[in-house]
Amino acid sequence: MRTPARWRLGAVTAAGLGALVTGSLPGGAAQARAQEADAVLTYACRLPSGTSQEVGVRVRGTFPATGTAGRPVRPGRVTATMTIPKAAVPEVGALGGAAVVGAAELGVSVRQNGMAAAAAWPGLTTPATPIADGADLVLAASGDVPPVTPAGTGDLTFTAGKLALELSPRDVHGGVPKDAKAPITFGCEPSGEHVLATVPVPAGTAPATPAPPKTAPPKTAPPNAAPPKTGNRTAAEAPGGTPAECGKFTGPNDDWYSGCVYLSGFSNVTKLKGAAILNDPEFGRPALTNLVYSLTDTGASVRQRFVSPLRSRSTFLTFGFMPTTATMEMTQRPLKPGEDYGTFEAVSDMQTGIQSVNAHMRMSIRISDVSVNGTPLDVGENCRTATDADIVLKGQMTSVLEGGTLDGSFRIPRFTGCGAGEDLGPLFNGTVSGPGNLLRVSLGATCIPDADISCPPAVPTPARTTPPPTH
Repeated sequence: MRTPARWRLGAVTAAGLGALVTGSLPGGAAQARAQEADAVLTYACRLPSGTSQEVGVRVRGTFPATGTAGRPVRPGRVTATMTIPKAAVPEVGALGGAAVVGAAELGVSVRQNGMAAAAAWPGLTTPATPIADGADLVLAASGDVPPVTPAGTGDLTFTAGKLALELSPRDVHGGVPKDAKAPITFGCEPSGEHVLATVPVPAGTAPATPAPPKTAPPKTAPPNAAPPKTGNRTAAEAPGGTPAECGKFTGPNDDWYSGCVYLSGFSNVTKLKGAAILNDPEFGRPALTNLVYSLTDTGASVRQRFVSPLRSRSTFLTFGFMPTTATMEMTQRPLKPGEDYGTFEAVSDMQTGIQSVNAHMRMSIRISDVSVNGTPLDVGENCRTATDADIVLKGQMTSVLEGGTLDGSFRIPRFTGCGAGEDLGPLFNGTVSGPGNLLRVSLGATCIPDADISCPPAVPTPARTTPPPTH
């Protein structure tokens, strides 16, 4: 039994920012203190026969004493103990087993600052429990539940909602009986509103900086992906604090929330056996990426738009011996007509909490300010790819809004419009254009200006390898 869980916690700040939900993290980071939730509830449950019975449910679990804006609030293991009255037990016994096992899903409302998100805690399971004639049937369903990450401050209140229980028959040894019938489901509505726990998220808290990975060694780039030496760079805040353009990109409706981020990285040119620095802060002011995000059943959907072209300047050895220096400019193009943005789709693994992220964007590449062996080469003002480069990147990270590394390979299209008096297109097509060019992008943490989370945005250090995600 599984029903979709929608996590939407809108308007948790004055400007209406959302909460980002990740997957279940069994045995997550320990809290400094904890509060024990123990609520006795009453549900009206509709039985397979169509009749209704009152069922008592006791919900117990451990919740953090406090939370931090921008960081997951992780409840501990939750147990829902359901007492099915003896009047309803014959319908359970009709399954054809001496015992039953159950799988429950508890609906939960998560509220903050007057707004609510409908969620679900699936995967609460019971051990095989004997059925006794003339007695109540007590079933204890336990499991780990997903965390929720508040984007702002204010009390985070968890309230119990609908309950669904699926029962399957078992024999005295815990196996499936030969004459077993199909599972039955109880659909239960709560009688009133029942608060399970309230977790304060005080002002002045901010996301902690993720610790360096302490797991397996990172994956290394292919041999031909070695980036140029650039010295020891450290992540730096963008000049002048939070840029004025941050958050100016709006989504199609109120379910989308705004922020901004910087990215950096390396773009390999396979034919030249070298790499260009992407969005190099040492070359000029880095290009900001505005974004909007919306929470989905499985993670988050992000649309991104570069505020300005990405520029970098690099030197390669053309034909293996001649130093050639050029400025590369990448300008974002529509994915399809009318869509002036790129996309990031994040899907959370409900067991590990790690998000698998797929990014898609289209870029036009222009080359300018070229010199060969120190001598300027006039390529004109419109030396660019004849078609857009179609770029698809993938990666895994704790949260797409907290940042991480994406990589993939792409084809550099053929160039056109190159040269002031002679056609230099064949030169660039022969030395630059072609498939198999590695692009590795480092995403910084998303600045959410209306909640002052991760602001101002930082330009991340370009990743030379792809580290494993941590949680």
